[in-house]
Amino acid sequence: MEKGKAFELIVKEMGELPRPLENLGKLDENLLTGHLEAKRNAYAGTCLDSKTKALIALVVGIALDSQSCIMNNVKAAKKNGASTGEIMEAYAVAKFSKSSSSISGFAAAMEWLLANHEG
Repeated sequence: MEKGKAFELIVKEMGELPRPLENLGKLDENLLTGHLEAKRNAYAGTCLDSKTKALIALVVGIALDSQSCIMNNVKAAKKNGASTGEIMEAYAVAKFSKSSSSISGFAAAMEWLLANHEG
């Protein structure tokens, strides 16, 4: 897919061309096309509705601290019928999951500290 066409599709879907995607397209059209193809494949299934998919993508963006993904997926969730309450609940789940993963990530260090505890 040609870069101009890819940009048109992004704007049509998102209402704007996010700067990171614009820059990716300018630097490497193949990477942009591959990214868009991966998104098309990820969203092609019919078991989950569009709102749920947008909320999942939002939670992942929050967990990974991706500001552009967070903003784009808040907009996508609203566009697909999510209420502000649903978005905030998704945020709460993401926040909890992120803190849980930091506890899990620190597990080996805690074991070591407990085994080597002084006084």
